[in-house]
Amino acid sequence: MKKLGALLFLATLFTASNAFAVVDVEGRYWLTTMDDEIRSGASGTDINLVDDLRVDDKENFFDLRATLELGSHKLRYGYMPLSWEGATTTGAPINFGGVVFPAAATSTKLDIDYHRLGYEYDIIDTLNNRLGVIFEIKYFDIDASLSSPGLAQTASVKAPVPTIGVAAQVGLPFLLSVGGEVTGISLGSAAWLVDAEAGVNFKPAPFVVVSGGYRLLKFHFDYDDDLVDISVNGPFVMLRADF
Repeated sequence: MKKLGALLFLATLFTASNAFAVVDVEGRYWLTTMDDEIRSGASGTDINLVDDLRVDDKENFFDLRATLELGSHKLRYGYMPLSWEGATTTGAPINFGGVVFPAAATSTKLDIDYHRLGYEYDIIDTLNNRLGVIFEIKYFDIDASLSSPGLAQTASVKAPVPTIGVAAQVGLPFLLSVGGEVTGISLGSAAWLVDAEAGVNFKPAPFVVVSGGYRLLKFHFDYDDDLVDISVNGPFVMLRADF
């Protein structure tokens, strides 16, 4: 509720000015491949969900974003739910969150809610060319669970992560442009994150943009005996409408 209140307050300030405000709403469909390593607890087993527990590494996800534009200033919000599942018969015991799972039929699920709330300032914004800086808070709500006959355990990580980055776009003939952005942070070996994408945009109508491109999301948290190391990448398609 505090995040929503801050968002509404800033939106009121922006739209109350004499400048022209535009709201962009976009939806993306991301075709991904995932690699990972997780651990829960000081004596926990380092697990690769794809290799060790046969979690399907190829999943497709929807990414929803909204941007309030006021000239060179932009307030951005994005939300993307991610989920992977798998089942296999393990060949060795696994310690997960203090629970030891014997070699047996095991089901696995990994859920991640990924929120982004940020501010972008465009240093250059003219003739379909753009260069901006981004300040963003990313929030990860991660739940990983294992279950086998008679046993079940879930580990959760909730992590707000401040990031900084850049966005750029170059206009091309025939209603085309190329652009991309990268945001991230590094706190050494304990934690780092990068979210980067690039694509080609086509504007068939004044208030509609369609795009295709490639995105990479990598994050690593190693804190308090828990480890989450996940890499997700793949092509995406996007449709954006301006209001």
